[in-house]
Amino acid sequence: MSNPVYLKGEIRENNKIGSLYHCLRIFLPRSLDPITPGQFAMLSIEITKDVLLPRPFSIHNVERKGSVSYLDFLFKVVGKGTALLADLPISSAIRVLAPLGNGFPDPPSGYKALIIAGGMGIVPLFPLILRLKESSSPVSVLYGAKSRDDLVCLPPLLDMRDIKIKITTEDGTKGEAGIVTNLLDREEVETGAKTAIYACGPEPMLKKVAGFAAERKMPCWVSLEKMMACGVGACLGCVTKTKEGYQCTCKEGPIFASQDIIWADDAEP
Repeated sequence: MSNPVYLKGEIRENNKIGSLYHCLRIFLPRSLDPITPGQFAMLSIEITKDVLLPRPFSIHNVERKGSVSYLDFLFKVVGKGTALLADLPISSAIRVLAPLGNGFPDPPSGYKALIIAGGMGIVPLFPLILRLKESSSPVSVLYGAKSRDDLVCLPPLLDMRDIKIKITTEDGTKGEAGIVTNLLDREEVETGAKTAIYACGPEPMLKKVAGFAAERKMPCWVSLEKMMACGVGACLGCVTKTKEGYQCTCKEGPIFASQDIIWADDAEP
């Protein structure tokens, strides 16, 4: 885990994507420790008292320029906090605690990567795809969402070379109609092929992916999403039940080996 720092940032870009999505670029006055795909930040809006607690957001991209950094956050407007973020004007001050949590590990030597994203689960997986491409690791992507308008990362994915992409939408407006785990049921795994799975999305989807990986003895890492107030394991508000006992999603996670998680009985596809 990197050493997180609390910094006062500044909004440099706030771009609307479709009707409900935004990409926020935040300037930070110093360079951060190396950030691993899957890590996150806690963001605090300074210009209002309407939202008191910071909110967790996956780091979608990071760019370093000399002694300063820029962090990108892709999010969907779903409530009061994200609506306020979406309305922040350029040059607004914002508090950032980052980088937090543990990121995705590299696949074992000789393994190809199977990326499975449900909805906004693509956000922490997108920088992982970029990192895997840089290392020339073979990458296949299964990407599902409710509608074509929710496939917010599809255009840049389609621009990438040498990755295989399969798409589903629940309303059938893009790709195959249905949920993304329907593709998983038909995913061709060659006998003896070495595949590592990386997934993020709704918990029922992750439970299905974990079962698929366990049956085939594939290494699998998942990114969990939990409500949290601190991001550093102090409030104990984001615990996850694992084979090692309850662990904080913010500190021991948000990336877990899927076989280590005790999945809830009600997390059914």
